[in-house]
Amino acid sequence: MSSAQLAHLREAVQGLEKIIAIVLILLAAAVVLRLSVFLIRRTLRARTDRLLDETRRRTLQPLLESLVKYVVYFIALVMILRELNVDATAILASAGAVGLAVGLGAQSLMRDVIAGFFLITEGLIHVGDVITFDGHTGTVERVSIRTTQIRTAGGELWTIPNGKLEVFGNKGPASGAPR
Repeated sequence: MSSAQLAHLREAVQGLEKIIAIVLILLAAAVVLRLSVFLIRRTLRARTDRLLDETRRRTLQPLLESLVKYVVYFIALVMILRELNVDATAILASAGAVGLAVGLGAQSLMRDVIAGFFLITEGLIHVGDVITFDGHTGTVERVSIRTTQIRTAGGELWTIPNGKLEVFGNKGPASGAPR
């Protein structure tokens, strides 16, 4: 074998090693994500009797799963970038500066997120509650960190930014059963 062929073979093996490493990172991320979702569901289901009622569990579970999903994807992305010899610290620093600029410009988004955090942690709204907001009465179908969705008796789905939910009426669960 000539030195040129040997160099080409060495480059091919290095490229294959990077591809295998990236595939392993993605597989590990998928396993961690599945395991995390399983543990979140199991933990929340076990605590339904003691600390959490069913409506709070149905509200918190998707939020925690989403948070874990984004953290796992972010870590996997940084690991893949490092595997490709991309300096992740420069990208993270740039993302921090851009995040600060966007944060200053997106104050209503931050208001929605903060309000959503308090709505959820204080247990003011749960999936299945019947609420009245701005003349619209409906059953809460989804509470996320940024928005709340209610479906009216007429079938309309209203998406309300949590920052707008300053004053609302909550009649409790649609079933009428006390929490």
